[in-house]
Amino acid sequence: MKLFDRPQALLEDRILVRRRGWLFFRKPLMIAQTVVLLAFSAEVFSQPIKLGYAALTAGQVAPWMAKEAGYFSKYGIEAELIYIPAVAATQALIAGEIQLAQVTGVSTSGAILAGADVRIIASVQDRLAGSIYARPEIKTPEDLKGKKIGISRFGAVSETAVAMFLARFGLKRGTDVAIIQLGGLPEIITAMERGAVDAGFANPPQTSRARRLGMKELFDLNALGVELQQTCLTVTTKYLRERRPVVKSFLQAYAEGLYRFVTDRDYSIQVLKKYLRVDEKELLDDAYSFYSQRLQKIPLPTLKGIKFILDEMAEKQPRARNVAPESFVDVSLLQELDQNGFFKQLWKN
Repeated sequence: MKLFDRPQALLEDRILVRRRGWLFFRKPLMIAQTVVLLAFSAEVFSQPIKLGYAALTAGQVAPWMAKEAGYFSKYGIEAELIYIPAVAATQALIAGEIQLAQVTGVSTSGAILAGADVRIIASVQDRLAGSIYARPEIKTPEDLKGKKIGISRFGAVSETAVAMFLARFGLKRGTDVAIIQLGGLPEIITAMERGAVDAGFANPPQTSRARRLGMKELFDLNALGVELQQTCLTVTTKYLRERRPVVKSFLQAYAEGLYRFVTDRDYSIQVLKKYLRVDEKELLDDAYSFYSQRLQKIPLPTLKGIKFILDEMAEKQPRARNVAPESFVDVSLLQELDQNGFFKQLWKN
């Protein structure tokens, strides 16, 4: 090497060393950047949603399963599930405090009739489910004359069920029997136990609890086979319009949670134990056996069941006679999922 070439060679050596050093650090740096970006993307694109569920009953299980099994996370939903008893959940939805509500068709129909911009987008239960239980000294429905019967809240399905029971046996509300609002389904059984009311509406696991306390089933409402929009998923039309892809993702996770409930008894009972706050195996087994046979595989609302509710409301709200049940629902997302083969693939086994 000539003398005048030496500085150039030294310069090239230094550049090479620097390049090698850069290459040495470049790979781990790129990995670190990727991890940071992925974490950032997950945070940015994870959609927070608050859902209020209106009752401590196994009929509410679909979102619980979706949350615990990770299906919401799978579809990019960061779901917060909040227990908001009865019609208060619909009120919270209208106020914008929550984005979705799992309530009854009774409370939703009442809200829509009153002018609320709310729609039913899915349903897991389209039959009236429950019983009227009474204290041991009450032997027949006629024994309830001059007594008190408990419901969760006015405007809830428990009130509709009790009204049907009283009408069937010719008992007049207010005249023959006083209806007492107690706040929630567990509270009805507690009030019966303490003698604050003489009878009340119950469904699993509260029916099992009532039997263990010595209460007697006075009438099985399930035997009526009444098609009634019971447990359903609702949203405001504004939120559905503005966040339609998010609601669609929520529905997919919701449907997968429903599938897991029907097909995985042991895991489902663990989830029921957590959300129902019940430890007794017998009560949990009864609740699972009852609802796993009754919840719908494809969660379509029932127009006939909404019509039934409107007919019941018509006596006090004449406007209910002139509205179409179709205006209370928006099944467009369910139709999209069905047309894309989502439900067929989910239930293929």
